Amino acid sequence: MPHTLSLDDAALLIRDAYARDLGDRLHTTIDVRGVQAHYLHDGTLIIPGTNEFSDWFDFNLQIGAVALEGHGFETVPGDSGAIYHGGFLEHAQIVYTFAKGLRPKFVVGHSLGAASAQIVGASLAVPTIAFASPRTTKTRTKLRGEGWVVNVNRVDDTVAHVPPPFLGFRHMGSLYWMAPDEPEVGEDHRIDNYIPLLKLKRIRDRLPAAWPR
Repeated sequence: MPHTLSLDDAALLIRDAYARDLGDRLHTTIDVRGVQAHYLHDGTLIIPGTNEFSDWFDFNLQIGAVALEGHGFETVPGDSGAIYHGGFLEHAQIVYTFAKGLRPKFVVGHSLGAASAQIVGASLAVPTIAFASPRTTKTRTKLRGEGWVVNVNRVDDTVAHVPPPFLGFRHMGSLYWMAPDEPEVGEDHRIDNYIPLLKLKRIRDRLPAAWPR
């Protein structure tokens, strides 16, 4: 098992997970209350989320099929006392329970799965790559394990900009933004729309080629 995972390979793993094309790479998987995670034989944990922009809001403003009250960004404390978006923490707790005994070597997430990956990766102190990741925590100080996490977002991906910072939310870990030649706000949430940008030289020069760098 290599000590780093390239961003290109991580994005392709997410694509294959959505396409249900992990094949014999897959060791075990869970699907609990709509939370999916896949553990590969090589020790990589993949956490897909919602690949469509519209689906993201349908799921992430509801928890357990019960609509959240207020602005939909209620927070709850984690075991460490850190404050998280309630829905993201609930998702992450399910994945963490699945993953902690497996001792993954890498964590890769997208969308809701990227929110979960930030929390799970930091909690397990495992190198984590999160694509199209929303803001997860309201704790201002750096949390233990955050240094293991990198977020890669498109500037025109609306999901990457919520919950809004004026409510005090932030991403966990390092954060890199990718700007396409022609932004299409809200339309480029799919992982298939991230993969081509990762191949552009002007973007590759600004991003780590692999993680940890």
